[in-house]
Amino acid sequence: MKKEIVELRRLMADNGMNIYYIPSGDFHSSEYVNDYFKAREFMSNLSGEAGDMLVTDDGAWLWTDGRYFLQAETQLAGTGVELMRMAEPGVPTIEEFLTDIVKKYRDDHKDDEYVIGFDGRVVPAAFGQALEEMFAGDEWKVSFRTDKDLVDEIWTTRPELKPSEIWDFPIESAGKDTTDKLADVRAEMKANGADYLLITDLMESAWLFNLRADDILYTPVFFSFTLVSQDKVCLYVMDGALKKGLPERLSFVEVKDYNDIYKDVQTLDASKTLWYDANSCNYELYCNFPAGMKLHNALTPVALMKIIKNDVEKASTRHAHIKDGVAVTKVIKWIKDNVGSGKLTELSVADKLEAVCREQEGCFDLSFETISGYGPNGAIIHYAPTPETNADIKPEGFLLLDSGRQFVDGTTDITRTIAVGPLTQEMIDNYTYVLKAHVDVHLLKMTAEMNGLDLDAAGRKALREVGLDYKHGLAHGVGHVLGVHEGPNTIRRVPKPIELKAGMIMSNEPGVYIDGKYGIRTENLMLFSEDGEGNLVNEPLTCVPYERKAINKSLMTDEEIAWVDNYHAWVRETLVPLLDDETAEFVKEETKPL
Repeated sequence: MKKEIVELRRLMADNGMNIYYIPSGDFHSSEYVNDYFKAREFMSNLSGEAGDMLVTDDGAWLWTDGRYFLQAETQLAGTGVELMRMAEPGVPTIEEFLTDIVKKYRDDHKDDEYVIGFDGRVVPAAFGQALEEMFAGDEWKVSFRTDKDLVDEIWTTRPELKPSEIWDFPIESAGKDTTDKLADVRAEMKANGADYLLITDLMESAWLFNLRADDILYTPVFFSFTLVSQDKVCLYVMDGALKKGLPERLSFVEVKDYNDIYKDVQTLDASKTLWYDANSCNYELYCNFPAGMKLHNALTPVALMKIIKNDVEKASTRHAHIKDGVAVTKVIKWIKDNVGSGKLTELSVADKLEAVCREQEGCFDLSFETISGYGPNGAIIHYAPTPETNADIKPEGFLLLDSGRQFVDGTTDITRTIAVGPLTQEMIDNYTYVLKAHVDVHLLKMTAEMNGLDLDAAGRKALREVGLDYKHGLAHGVGHVLGVHEGPNTIRRVPKPIELKAGMIMSNEPGVYIDGKYGIRTENLMLFSEDGEGNLVNEPLTCVPYERKAINKSLMTDEEIAWVDNYHAWVRETLVPLLDDETAEFVKEETKPL
């Protein structure tokens, strides 16, 4: 049993808690978090970004999705934490599990209160509200204790929470200034009868003010809350974030201390309406809303505006992807040239890729931790190499390389599965089935009555026809110099109907994972636009060749072959003039018509 769990149980008993909940997020439900917020990783050892943990006096459980099943099996070993494989048959949700635990407790303790504990600042209001509804009624005798961060009392080496310096995001990349964005936001507030708008998602405040920073891993945002009315806008930031103050263009914005938001919402006019998003607003902040105030809980207008890229953002991100394509293609050639040297490892490839990409103009960060998985490690869907797992790359089989960058002009995300030596026929065929699914998504014309379910079906059909599939979503939205995973336009493993619109940028990333052997994934980012006939089509932004040695042309349709040839022609015409002679020749060979 992990000693930290033993200590947590002691603190739970001291505070009268029967169960303690530790989610993965921060005060804003961010996907990637500052090191300060990695409480769930500290308590469980699971380093993937997705996972939620429950601890009682006699058990500990961790829920994570299919991307992390294999990783969790390894990292949870010996901790005493049981893995709960989300969306697998017979595995209850956290809500179902909690309900069962409370029912069992009631059987033996009919009159005793059951106390659920968590830090209310790191739990989304939506989850807290769901718990309130689940356990409403005197028969449950359930109460919540949300004022204690018990992990903080155990984690003596916890990193300090301090802000980075906020910087001005250029209009040449943003394409629209804050005053115009605010005017649009206020028009939506008025149309929806909202007097106040509370913005709690960090990407939304960064987008609205055209500001960026470095508070969150891989995501150029800053810790903040924003409160908007028709005649006032307040930005709440940590002390030290604005060492030089706001840019002159934002002189109308009132800057307040980050934590003042908790008392300021208490003083809002309870006769008016507040618009907030319960999925990014934390539960503690929600509990501070004035009693009786009318609440409008929905995606904010900012969330819906920023997913539709303007013309400047589109042009800017195209430019970023070309620079990214130059760097990634150089590294793929370098890998193939050096694989027989005995010096290549998963980490050395990741380090080389980052170094070459950072040489490109305007590249200032990764957009997520590089997934460099050779052989069996490639079958771990979101594997990231560590010194303990770092595998040598041998001159045989597949290397799966999933990576992304933050440029001042755009955010990238690309996966290529690279043949580093001879392949089996099974590998070649499976690569081709993945490529077919990937191409079929690019070929799909979305008519008015179609939605994200149809896109998902296109991205699985070629695989399912031969008995294959993948345990992750097909696609996610991508922010503009913001989070590489942007919603609500996300197609998850269990897809829901979502409306796709022109101006959205999304990924296209089917895969096949053979446990203990290899993994294959092919990913482009794509920009949706209208074709003039009422259909929605997509344009590939990612500009890197596919793995020619792994394509079995006999398994592909004429239409799929033509699409790959056209894509490769574009890659060749785009990249060759930007590359050194040797890499240019490599690209010419890799992009010859099939």
